[in-house]
Parts: sequence; structure tokens; C-alpha cells
Amino acid sequence: MTDPEMWSHDHDAFDECVRALEVVHAFLHGELSEAEADLVRHHLHACERCMESFEIENTITTMIRLSQPTTPAPTLLRHRIALIIS
Repeated sequence: MTDPEMWSHDHDAFDECVRALEVVHAFLHGELSEAEADLVRHHLHACERCMESFEIENTITTMIRLSQPTTPAPTLLRHRIALIIS
């Protein structure tokens, strides 16, 4: 990540960085639309500082996921949710 282009990306660094970091958790959890996710990906590839923050958040998220056992929701709850969203 020593590419000089990474440090000279064309944007209002503070505003775009703030926006990207505000949605980094939603991005990590796949909660953004594809268009929103593309904007975040583009910014992360252009901004080394935000990419470093993203990598830290990604590592923390991965560690949390690995430390928590996966417990499936009870069958009745899954059926109720399915009825609500269908």
C-alpha cells in the first residue's frame, strides 16, 4: 500500500472518509445496496487511511463471529418471521 496514487485521490477527504466510515459496519454485514457497496469499495480502494480502518473493523468483526457460537432461531420464530416478510 505504498502506491502514491493512494494518497492523492480526488475528493474532499474528510467528507468522503466520514461517509465511508459511517457505513463500514453495514458494508461488512452486507446490509448496503449493491450501488452503496460499490461506492464504499471505490472509496476504500482510493483511500489508504480508510482501507486501514476497514481492515481493523473487518478483523474485529471476524474475531467476534468466530468467538460466538451459531445458534439457530427456534422453528416457530423462523416461521413467524417468514410470514411477516412474505
